[in-house]
Amino acid sequence: MPAYLVLPYDSGPLGFPGMQALINEKAAEGYALLRVIERSTYQWVLIFKKAQ
Repeated sequence: MPAYLVLPYDSGPLGFPGMQALINEKAAEGYALLRVIERSTYQWVLIFKKAQ
């Protein structure tokens, strides 16, 4: 598994419930959310780091 994951995310008009599901899914795979970068109103970049 890579040490870092960089994932684009488009929340659309429904907002963040899907983003939380993605964060939970990656946590179950052993990744911790490192940073969230807002690119526009609906577009985000999530950076995960492999948990130690």
